[in-house]
Amino acid sequence: MKLCLLTYDCPHLKTSQVHNALHQQGILNVDFLLMPFTRRANRDVLCQHRPEQFSGPIPHQIAAGSGGSVYPYRDWPALLDRYDYFLVCGANLIEAEFANSGKILNVHAGLIPAVRGLDAFKWAIHRGQPLGNTLHRINAETDAGEVLAHMSTPVFMDDSLEILAARHYANEIWMLSNFHRVMAVGEKQPNLVPAAPTKRMSVSVEVEMISFFTAYRAHHAVGRPDLGAHSAN
Repeated sequence: MKLCLLTYDCPHLKTSQVHNALHQQGILNVDFLLMPFTRRANRDVLCQHRPEQFSGPIPHQIAAGSGGSVYPYRDWPALLDRYDYFLVCGANLIEAEFANSGKILNVHAGLIPAVRGLDAFKWAIHRGQPLGNTLHRINAETDAGEVLAHMSTPVFMDDSLEILAARHYANEIWMLSNFHRVMAVGEKQPNLVPAAPTKRMSVSVEVEMISFFTAYRAHHAVGRPDLGAHSAN
């Protein structure tokens, strides 16, 4: 299987996490297609639901240590037929022809089609919807491509918002790194009502989301799995 990570030309945490997880599985033939990135001013947020992304090694360093190749994004037309899949670790707008190729896989941090767009974790809580990630083939529309699988994020009664966000993000990384296994099972949630894509959540709406979290947790919490008598937790 020939893979290429679609990401930014700068230090990027998710990129290094996915690459490391693939290598741990023995998937060593991994290259990089790099989009230019211009960092914008930091936004004011109350709930930092994802770890700081722009840290760690740059893709060129990762490739040098693993034997991978690095290409500028403009080369995608020449590269399209060389790879089985392009995995999205970070991306700007993608040309429609590339997006509609069927080769680009992404894990969205919401249950498509019910939760689409930005800040999916926060919007799901604000709307009282189940949490989960979606493996999908992208197309030219926002989070509207073919759904390949859903993965629910469990909520526990002793969760803080920060702990739940960390679990949700860890599931996102696992799902993308194990996309081939996830696709083989193809577990999907039925009866999801389609919704329009969301924008970034404003601070004023974040206040509402945070105040609603206790009730959300009580409604959606499940029992922890029985890990046996030798479990430390």
